[in-house]
Amino acid sequence: METMPEIDIDVQSLPSQVSPPDHWQELAACYGLDPEVFFPTTEEEAGLALSCCSVCEVRDMCLAWAVRNGERYGVWGGTTEQQRRRLIRRVA
Repeated sequence: METMPEIDIDVQSLPSQVSPPDHWQELAACYGLDPEVFFPTTEEEAGLALSCCSVCEVRDMCLAWAVRNGERYGVWGGTTEQQRRRLIRRVA
């Protein structure tokens, strides 16, 4: 089983004032895509979602929303569930 690469994100540098997704989701690269793509059953299946996130202009806002609101499931802001858990543990 291959693990996702470690990500190098400074959680403290994410936007501190985060508006709800309905304020920015129309600008997201994933807007209009099948939401199931962003809720893979395994980390290995997250590639398509992560590639979409890699070109997204609201990626930092999305990740900040997920971290600040405890989103436990799915791909948010270019991170998988496991990657977000590791990020949060590093700053705790």
